[in-house]
Amino acid sequence: MKTRKYLSFMLVLLFFLAGCSDDDKYSDVDGLAPVIVLGTSNIKTEPGREFVIKAKVEDKDGLRSINLKNAGFNLDKTIDLTLDSIIYSFDLDYKYKTVKDLEGDNFSVEITVTDLGGRTVNETVLVTMDGDFTNPVFTVSPDEAITVLLKAETRLNVKFTVEDDKALNMVTINIPELNYSKEITEFTNAGKTLVFNDPITLPSTVATYNLVLRAIDKSGLEATKSSVITVSEMPDFPKMYLTDVTDASLMNSDIFGIPMLIEHVGEYTYKARYYSEAAGTQIRFVPQKTDFSPICFGVDPENNSLLTDDPDVSQPITLPGKGYYEINFNVKTGAYTVTSYVPTDTPVAIGSPMYLNAGEPEAGTIPLQIGLVGSGVPDSGNWSPAEPLILKQDNENKFLFSVEMTLEAGAEIEFIIQTQHSWGWWPEPFWRWDRGEDPEYNVSNGGENPAKWKVQTSGKYIFKFDSHLKRSRFYPIN
Repeated sequence: MKTRKYLSFMLVLLFFLAGCSDDDKYSDVDGLAPVIVLGTSNIKTEPGREFVIKAKVEDKDGLRSINLKNAGFNLDKTIDLTLDSIIYSFDLDYKYKTVKDLEGDNFSVEITVTDLGGRTVNETVLVTMDGDFTNPVFTVSPDEAITVLLKAETRLNVKFTVEDDKALNMVTINIPELNYSKEITEFTNAGKTLVFNDPITLPSTVATYNLVLRAIDKSGLEATKSSVITVSEMPDFPKMYLTDVTDASLMNSDIFGIPMLIEHVGEYTYKARYYSEAAGTQIRFVPQKTDFSPICFGVDPENNSLLTDDPDVSQPITLPGKGYYEINFNVKTGAYTVTSYVPTDTPVAIGSPMYLNAGEPEAGTIPLQIGLVGSGVPDSGNWSPAEPLILKQDNENKFLFSVEMTLEAGAEIEFIIQTQHSWGWWPEPFWRWDRGEDPEYNVSNGGENPAKWKVQTSGKYIFKFDSHLKRSRFYPIN
């Protein structure tokens, strides 16, 4: 009898427990399927880049889960919304990064929303690999301030090259003081490139003009360049640069150092010291950093004992052998001299024993090495003298150091040249910069830390440093 009463009690208990399941804690309000409002139905991205799926999801009965699925992305993500309290509205903001070697152009991501009553709704977001995230780039362009020499026929070459990784839409050129205005809509290289060169005859009077260049790509991203053009007699340029490249784009693709700043030693007079890495190196001199135009000093073909300033006429100075040279010249008279020399200072004694602590010789020594210490430097610590990217000393020229590295577009990098120290100390010798922004020469055991340099193009780069000249350059070698 007791057994029957016990079984009856248990059956009643199970009945009540079954009636209180999780599903029965929630009752339908409208019994309808959830609602999805997509932020966009087409997301444009590119392989290796993160994109975001946004949507507003609502259900009056309460939300259970959101699932995002695409086989090509290897994506199958379920977001569980059954928390302590019922969620009736949810802002989906899901980030996903595709792999760089992704194959394919179009991918449909299926979004499935399930409510607490088990009802579902589906929406699809099309993800395409045709996104444009890169502004056009002026690979050749005038400096912010340029000088055009006053002559019987004063001429300005409006000269530049602009490129876009996808497609250009429009480029405009304006000099308002001259009522000069052009709009270009036709481009080469499958619509990606414009090489522009338009010689303009200017009034032969001292004057100032403003040049504004604007490039817009198909996605509406743009780049602008502005220059102040001064027409004058030959000025005593405060700065002059040596260039050993023949393509103006190489002056613009470097991170720094091309062309190389030389010394202004007197009125209209300049002195350049340069290391020729091979016989036959050709050099010229420019007062602007981004192009050979409008002024480029080189050998006058009609009188090779003088320099001329005309970029279309001047010929390079050819250095006959490998080694160091000193070139002196006067921009007003055109006189110049070229002399080889041997440095008298002492190279860094790479590999020689260096005490970790000169006050405690018993602490031991390490071989002397110098390297790049900063942030964003591959294969090195973050501002750690214990883990620099070691510079390799040249076998023949002990003043010359270099290192190669691979960098990604958009990356930021900053560094100084520092002696390695196992404990993270900062011993001499070290070299910083003359200034943080756009440095032009190195300062031994002094100077400033750099600002961050932004890498414009992915690929392999080389950094070269000359401890005698206290000059360095950092440029792509793809």
